[in-house]
Amino acid sequence: MRRFGTTALASALAAVVVFVLLFPSWGNDSDPPECFSVFGYVVPCGFGPEQSHGVGFALAGAVLSAALIGVGSALGRRERARN
Repeated sequence: MRRFGTTALASALAAVVVFVLLFPSWGNDSDPPECFSVFGYVVPCGFGPEQSHGVGFALAGAVLSAALIGVGSALGRRERARN
């Protein structure tokens, strides 16, 4: 049970980090508009009626990172059980 808690904590932490890294924090109104993350790289915009995929992109990245950590942990346990 302790391993599951560690995996859950690691996946939650990774999800939060990925969400913050992909969240559109600022942008400009050029045509097409550009949005930037906290560290200044370009991410999809997400604060307008025409561009609703920015926050969803950050959320999808967070869920994907948590899922990858869970799958990796499960596969690692399976390999350890074989040996």
